[in-house]
Amino acid sequence: MKKTGRCVFCIVLTFVLLLSGCKSSTKPKPKPPVTSSQAESSVVEPPVVTTVTNPLTGLNDLNKSAANNRPVAIMINNIRTAQKVQEGLSKANIVYELYVEGGITRLLAVYKDLSVVKELGTVRSARYSYVDLAAGHDAIYVHCGMDPTYCAPYMKRLGFDNFNLNSGSTANYGFRKSNGLSSEHTVYTTPEKLNNGFKTLGWRTEIKQSYNSNWQNFAPPDKPAALSSNPATQVTVPMSSSYVSGFNYDPTTQMYLKTENGAAHTDKLYGTQLSYKNVLVLFSTIVTQSDGKHVNTTLSSGSGYYISQGTYIPVKWSKGGTYASLKLTNEAGQPLNYNAGSTWVCFANNNIRSRTIIQ
Repeated sequence: MKKTGRCVFCIVLTFVLLLSGCKSSTKPKPKPPVTSSQAESSVVEPPVVTTVTNPLTGLNDLNKSAANNRPVAIMINNIRTAQKVQEGLSKANIVYELYVEGGITRLLAVYKDLSVVKELGTVRSARYSYVDLAAGHDAIYVHCGMDPTYCAPYMKRLGFDNFNLNSGSTANYGFRKSNGLSSEHTVYTTPEKLNNGFKTLGWRTEIKQSYNSNWQNFAPPDKPAALSSNPATQVTVPMSSSYVSGFNYDPTTQMYLKTENGAAHTDKLYGTQLSYKNVLVLFSTIVTQSDGKHVNTTLSSGSGYYISQGTYIPVKWSKGGTYASLKLTNEAGQPLNYNAGSTWVCFANNNIRSRTIIQ
């Protein structure tokens, strides 16, 4: 019995020793202390903010380095034969279309940051009413020549910053490019050329702080809103008997595709149809000047339509003077809640209001 008990005791002791050995072998090894350099590397750095809100569009896509840029407003040829060679319009923040003479319209394309576009053209001559539109943005007005009877003396009287690619020291910053058209339709420029010209000639390129607020009362970019229950999926604006601007709403992109006389209006440089988030059709009085040729679009006040998100509302507009910005309200005089994005503005004659179609 003693021998048997001793054997049992040995077996139990051996079993206990084995268990304690297993436990010790599975005990985790102590971790080495974390060094200060390792602790610093594990800290997640916040993303660097490289963009700010573009005051011309309300979108948070403006390179931070361009925040204080003075806008550049460029006169773009829109005569029918030259529409096929237009370059850079698809990158504009705002495009103004006004009637000039002979049944044609001309465009003023406004950019807060020129670096977003590769080339611009074709550049055409300045006209009286466009001076006030450029001045309302504190923009440098780029053109190729000017109406000598009304526009030239007006800019001289104002002492207005206009960058003429047709004559003087500023003419070195444009170029002519063969495009199958006559010479007056062949002038182009690039952001590099213009910026070099501004720098070399000592032009002011920083915006006055009084102009650095938002152009309109923009809604948050991620919350575009329908304006009303009034549908506006197709818009037709007869700027003249031979120039009809059209806008077709694409619900997928929530943008308006631009047409001219029923055909797609495209940017030759990028091969895309022009598209804009917002369309303004603003009615004004267009007066023929005493020479019987040139016109003046009165930029004081009036009414019109604001079109966005496949809908529209009637609006009132005003511009307090040469250097004042365009202001919009609803019919009750309250500021608009304007959808963030690019804008095409048609300043049309009052007498075509009844022929403007929104459906």
